Amino acid sequence: GPYGWVLKAAGPTEARENGLSLVHRSTEVVPRITEFVIETASDKVTDARLVSRGSVDSANLKVTSIQPDTLIYIVGGDVRSIAMQANGKAPLLLKSEPGTTSACKFLIDANDYATPLHSRFIVSTAFEGKCGTANGGLAEVGFSDTDGKPTLRPINDVPFDVVRDPTTLAPRGWIYARKVVLWADREATLPTRPSPKLAVTRVVVSTFKEAIVEDDSGLSVINFPGGNSFTDTPLDGAITAGSNWKSIGFDANNFYLFKDDPGNGFSSPWAVVKVTRVNPTATVLASGTGLLTLGSMGRNVLYLTVFTATDNRLVRIDKFTGAQSEEKTVITTSTTVQTGANGVHQLWKVTGIGGPAPTYTIDIADENGAILTSFPGGFPLAMADAASVNFNASESRSRFIFASDYGPRAYGDASLMAYDTDSRSSTLLGRLPGTAEYGSDFVYASAIGGPMNSGVGYAARSRNGSVVESGSKVFSFELGVLNSLRYTTIAN
Repeated sequence: GPYGWVLKAAGPTEARENGLSLVHRSTEVVPRITEFVIETASDKVTDARLVSRGSVDSANLKVTSIQPDTLIYIVGGDVRSIAMQANGKAPLLLKSEPGTTSACKFLIDANDYATPLHSRFIVSTAFEGKCGTANGGLAEVGFSDTDGKPTLRPINDVPFDVVRDPTTLAPRGWIYARKVVLWADREATLPTRPSPKLAVTRVVVSTFKEAIVEDDSGLSVINFPGGNSFTDTPLDGAITAGSNWKSIGFDANNFYLFKDDPGNGFSSPWAVVKVTRVNPTATVLASGTGLLTLGSMGRNVLYLTVFTATDNRLVRIDKFTGAQSEEKTVITTSTTVQTGANGVHQLWKVTGIGGPAPTYTIDIADENGAILTSFPGGFPLAMADAASVNFNASESRSRFIFASDYGPRAYGDASLMAYDTDSRSSTLLGRLPGTAEYGSDFVYASAIGGPMNSGVGYAARSRNGSVVESGSKVFSFELGVLNSLRYTTIAN
């Protein structure tokens, strides 16, 4: 079966270090949970990505039966990979060939579900050995055709996003400011914005065949129907002028975007714009005033978190009519929404912001505003990766992972919970470490779940804002299985 994986944090927030472990959960009635320590905690482990495989159903624009295939990660500037399917032997680590380029962070993912080792990534690179500087560069990460080892190739141009084959759904090229470079055919170039046309400055959001791009005049939709053809449709400049557009999401028919001017603070005008995917046209769906901090898309409703000088607001917008409703709270209370794929969402309410003892609540609600269940002390941890991805929608995930009873010592003695929006049921996965393990110290925790039913987490004591690696614990759980949390045994 597959391994799970977890980055294990250590050290202070401003100088966080990471270790990396794989976790295998046996299929016995009482499972054996084995941890393989791949990298001990250091400042050299900077990022990781899971490459997944699945069954591609291009006719229905879906990938189903998704499973982990390869974990690719960065340590000391090198890119390394590990096969994620257990074979009775210790995990096999593959390293990129030594070179002059030092990788830092993953920026763009292009996962090929049918042929995972054809996946590619864009990473930032270091300048004079330091990550995060203005002089850093970019590189493309792939896999060798001969031995499957990761490859790292410096690039001079700046890609903004990936373009896919609309027939196979496989990634096939990068979108640049004035061109699209296709990987096949010896990297054929499509001149999407030759001079003197305005160059693309950013991709706001993309689907399997379209991209909303930003330039100095506003927004356009570039459509890639297949082969070497494309169309570039400018949107109404009176509606889409300016920069800093953000995506709320997309469905089979429309994109939803928002724009505000944070420079005006609480008096900032904001607007939500709907862009049709066929015969692209932009219309203003809703507007208002305030500091718009977050937008998320449900099945029939959009959610915005807006701060004003006198209150905070959760704004609900009907995707079809633009009708708005607002839930106002005092400025020391904030409500944000993490949407799922099927009309049931996670509402996180924080009260007493800025005070000595803020409180947290997670409500699971439908799009009519009905609270299906509530969790005092609710604190979000993750959304489990989806086992099936719909390329015609921006959100395919449906399982929330969170803590309840989060309190004065953070995750100490909190309950690890999962909520499945398909079955509309919650599961107590187990208790996180607390007083018995770490006394009166604060407790740090993290968790990763999916794409299958398993998940992996990490917990450690926290002192004076620093996560202490000594005595930390790695655990495994099964989504939907009561009290399935089990701690690992480290393998030699």
